[in-house]
Amino acid sequence: MADLLSIAELAWRQLFPKGKDENKVLKEQFQADAKSEYAYQIWLKILAEKREEGGIEIPSYLLTEKELEVVDKEMDLSGLKIMRSLPSETWLQNVGGFGCKCNYVKSTVNLSQVLCDDDSLDDADRTYYPIGKKIIFPNGTHSDKVKIIYANNGELVDGKIEVDDAIGGIVRRSLIELYIGKVGPEDKTNNSSSDT
Repeated sequence: MADLLSIAELAWRQLFPKGKDENKVLKEQFQADAKSEYAYQIWLKILAEKREEGGIEIPSYLLTEKELEVVDKEMDLSGLKIMRSLPSETWLQNVGGFGCKCNYVKSTVNLSQVLCDDDSLDDADRTYYPIGKKIIFPNGTHSDKVKIIYANNGELVDGKIEVDDAIGGIVRRSLIELYIGKVGPEDKTNNSSSDT
């Protein structure tokens, strides 16, 4: 798999082969646009799969398993790099792990208000719902730590974002199409002023 920032740099060098600091479009701009374009292309791919197949399967290279603490019936997700743009909260693939002592059943804020403890679940089953950067467990959890499987945004611990080669090719072409012929005039005075 390719690295998204490397893909952005290749596209930038293709359009700006001299790679000077005086370019109207900085390499960092390309990298920021590459991250947005990557998320957009993944989103399109998943929606197309849903249309064609009738369901959503998150690519395995985006899935991460993590065990997090639950404090006061809440799990803090603020430290995770989550791909939240996926539809219907599908970024959250599993709560409790496999072979858990109880089943965790996803709910929503509205559904929890409507049912108000009348959810007809077994006593061992627990509901949860994501809200903001946390997961709420209204009936508590079976343990102080609970495993979750979620769709990460592709970013690894070292800051690199691994990208499927097919998506990487689409991102590179999109970046070139976005910027080719649409860049302001070159600063011929080489003094970083807006006057040419």
